[in-house]
Amino acid sequence: MLLLLLQELFGIALLSIVLLEFVVSAGQRGTTTSAVGDPGMRRDGLRVAIEAWNQCNEVGEEAPNMGSPRKADCFDIINNSTNPIRLVHRVKEEDNELGILNASTKGPTTIDTNQYAAWKEIYLGRKCQVQDNPKPWQFWMIMIKSGNMDTLAAVCPRNGKKATPFPPEPGFPCFGLGCMNMPLMYHNYTSVREHNGTNTLQGSFYGTWDLDSDVSKALTENDTSYHQLSWEKRSGKGAGLFITF
Repeated sequence: MLLLLLQELFGIALLSIVLLEFVVSAGQRGTTTSAVGDPGMRRDGLRVAIEAWNQCNEVGEEAPNMGSPRKADCFDIINNSTNPIRLVHRVKEEDNELGILNASTKGPTTIDTNQYAAWKEIYLGRKCQVQDNPKPWQFWMIMIKSGNMDTLAAVCPRNGKKATPFPPEPGFPCFGLGCMNMPLMYHNYTSVREHNGTNTLQGSFYGTWDLDSDVSKALTENDTSYHQLSWEKRSGKGAGLFITF
């Protein structure tokens, strides 16, 4: 939870090369306080989102057929007496697919990809917003960020001004043209798995930065990038379990 809180407050990035696993304990006792909502991650109606950035803290160009790299999974349980329970998703697939190329159907049309990503994040936030005390909140945000930077392309501003090209350095790896592209991002919407009367909520975001790869094989292939955020929670019991890699 601390990592998620730091990401929400300070925008700390997860590099694509980092393997990270963290657990929010389901056996936690006492009072939990959160600055951004959902203390202890105990709420059954999950609110989680994902965003991708390049090394410039920008979008640059959207990945093919992916839309703007902002997605959300937000749902409510409408009838807790049924078994399995029923979910209503507040963010539809067409919402998650919004991008600069279809801005004419939803969103402003006179902005660039970076500004559109900011607009989309607000748009998704409004769909996910929870009316809470002392103030509303929208979702837990996970950031994924590639560590690659094309120094020869000089696309990242320096001190707010256009930079000039400089030779590659060990601290800025780049395999060539396209090393700063946005990732492919896919989504398994949260669904319910019922077993012996226990309802478990499960879902994930996943993908790869290698645009020509088969994402179903990316996890096990050598020299292929992969990212995944998975979540699982037993309805009405404890906190959520989040795993990222």
